[in-house]
Amino acid sequence: MLDTLQIENYALIEQLTIEFAPGFNVLTGETGSGKSIIVDALGLLLGERAEAGTVRAGASQATVTGSFAAPFASTAAAAAWCEENGLAAIASSGGAILLRREISAGRSRAFVDHQLASLALLRQLARRLGQIHSQNEALVGFTPVAQLALLDRFAGLDTAAAGAAFRSWRAASEALAALQSQERARLQQADLWRFQAQDIDAVRPLAGEDARLEQERSVLAHAERIVSAAQAAYAALYDSEQAAAAQIKIALRQLQEWERYQPEVGELAQRLEGLRAEASDVAEQIRVWSERVEASPGRLAQVEERLAALERLRRKYGTSLDAVLAHRACVGKELDRLASESLEQAEGAAAAAAAGYRALAEGLGKARRSAAKRLAKALMQEVADLAMTLRFEVEFAESSEWSASGSDSIRFLASLNAGEPLKPLTDIASGGELSRLLLGLHLVVEGQAKVAERGAPARTLVLDEIDAGIGGRAAEAVGRKLKLLGQHFQVLCVTHLAQIASYADHHLQVEKSSERGRTRTQVAALSGAARAAEIARMLAGKSEDPTALKHARELILQGSEAIRRDGRSPG
Repeated sequence: MLDTLQIENYALIEQLTIEFAPGFNVLTGETGSGKSIIVDALGLLLGERAEAGTVRAGASQATVTGSFAAPFASTAAAAAWCEENGLAAIASSGGAILLRREISAGRSRAFVDHQLASLALLRQLARRLGQIHSQNEALVGFTPVAQLALLDRFAGLDTAAAGAAFRSWRAASEALAALQSQERARLQQADLWRFQAQDIDAVRPLAGEDARLEQERSVLAHAERIVSAAQAAYAALYDSEQAAAAQIKIALRQLQEWERYQPEVGELAQRLEGLRAEASDVAEQIRVWSERVEASPGRLAQVEERLAALERLRRKYGTSLDAVLAHRACVGKELDRLASESLEQAEGAAAAAAAGYRALAEGLGKARRSAAKRLAKALMQEVADLAMTLRFEVEFAESSEWSASGSDSIRFLASLNAGEPLKPLTDIASGGELSRLLLGLHLVVEGQAKVAERGAPARTLVLDEIDAGIGGRAAEAVGRKLKLLGQHFQVLCVTHLAQIASYADHHLQVEKSSERGRTRTQVAALSGAARAAEIARMLAGKSEDPTALKHARELILQGSEAIRRDGRSPG
């Protein structure tokens, strides 16, 4: 429910604060006084787009702020919604929530409880807060999509599951289309990767293999020199008359003789004994290693051939053998990915997604057809009280294009005169009849929705001159219906009809004035004599006309007593 609306520098309004009440609120005033501007400003808080030129001349920014009763049934529900939408905690049941729109040249910003929010998020929250209806929605914007939404609201249908299934099907279809369009390139790429994998696998390289083979080739290529050097080293250490081991042994005997006379020389003898043992050990190792080295032209040819094969891979696939192996691993992953993206799998995924969506869409269609019959019956009963004769039907057609709301395409058809064929609502010539029919639709739909939403906070329904073209007994019936509707919703109605205004629980007068050469719009809450004078003006064009004043007082009394005489709910 809307508590307060503040408007600054929007269109003709410089600064305006309006307080609304529960139940049935009316806004009245002369044509052009700014009533529709107030509705347009409220529409900004409910997610409508800002139009160019709405900032008041001379101002840099327009601001609209609304304080609403919290739209959540509980604190837990508010917290869950905030967490889902990435907001810090906002007002819960029993509190108030602030919405604000700021409009400047080329920019519009939205805020929820002082937190910057997207327009999409504002619209999502606005669905919990209220809805604006106008006569023009049928004349220019009451599209089949809007009619479908109205039927779904009457039926209490939630299309979220169908919407999710639709998005899954569309994603799977797009993935399939992408694979199909890229199939030739994919096959060519797969062939290239497959060749590279086979080329590398044919060589079967091992990590570090090239370094080991380079070492082996060096030994094989210089085997004779290695053996010759080894033999010379062995002889110098062990196997010659002047070998180091033999000379050390001679020196050791001399030191041992010396040690007999000077014991401390024994340390040197021990060290020399270590040198003799080490020289003998090194000589033995030289002998063993040299015996392993042999000139093998056959093995050398094998090593050269293997190194050439590895070098070919390095030139083609990397600067090192490690890079070649890394490329082979990458190729393998890409081939696995292409295999997992096969057309058969994509076709199966798209078919499964389509089947899931189709099942949900068919379920929605059945529920809608059942609800359409109930809607037609309830609507014909409702408009009978508005001095109308009506035949009504919802026409269904299978849509050629799927959507997030299902596969149904509908039209509301009506006949307002006996013997006349059913026609689409947009083909009904009489604006007054169309207004009453739309009002009846909203009464039935919103009344049914309120039953389904029992326990939820009251929403705000805004009716902008939806009563245009209505008069006499029908206008009185409309006023009665709106007052009854105000028992379940907060109703804000812009009207030019005294018969409707007289039923209001809260009457607001919108006036336009000029001050220092600038036009300003003001709003005043009316009661008592002031309200009677305004209704007299609506009746006769003059607020001081005695006859009109008397009639106005009678209408107000009639409106205040209406609910006591007839307390049934709308719809």
